[in-house]
Amino acid sequence: MKPALLLNASYEPLSVVDWKKAITLVLLGKAEMLAAHRRTIRSARRTFELPSVLRLQRRVKVPNHRVHFTRSNVYRRDNFQCQYCAKKFPASKLTFDHVLPKSRGGDTTWTNIVTSCQPCNRRKCSRTPEEARMPLLTNPSEPRWWPFSASAGNLDDHPEDWKPYLWI
Repeated sequence: MKPALLLNASYEPLSVVDWKKAITLVLLGKAEMLAAHRRTIRSARRTFELPSVLRLQRRVKVPNHRVHFTRSNVYRRDNFQCQYCAKKFPASKLTFDHVLPKSRGGDTTWTNIVTSCQPCNRRKCSRTPEEARMPLLTNPSEPRWWPFSASAGNLDDHPEDWKPYLWI
């Protein structure tokens, strides 16, 4: 079954919930359905539209989220694209690259790590991008948290009716 986008009362994206949680929130009056999938589910007595976008009736306080620094989140941030040659690769063919090499005091942080293919990483070696004459496609930065940073970083991967509520 398809998941639903859960919005705060102020229309901020909060999370993605499974269809059971979505229907429960609607039935309990805790959320209103803004959009539905083209699918229904049935109980013994009723038929329900399967929610696609929900908005909570009351605003909930959201803590300041940060994206965890992990290999997969770096790859997601960089769209699985080598930041030197611009080619896309599966995760198994990618590696981290320290912009300022560790051997020169470079840290393993969002602002010093980029996605690299293995050949480019070997070619760059222990040099800076300038020294290796391998300019970066983008400057590395900490990504902004959003509810899908743990699952997908590409807006195209989400249903059309979610897109008006996502700010990327």
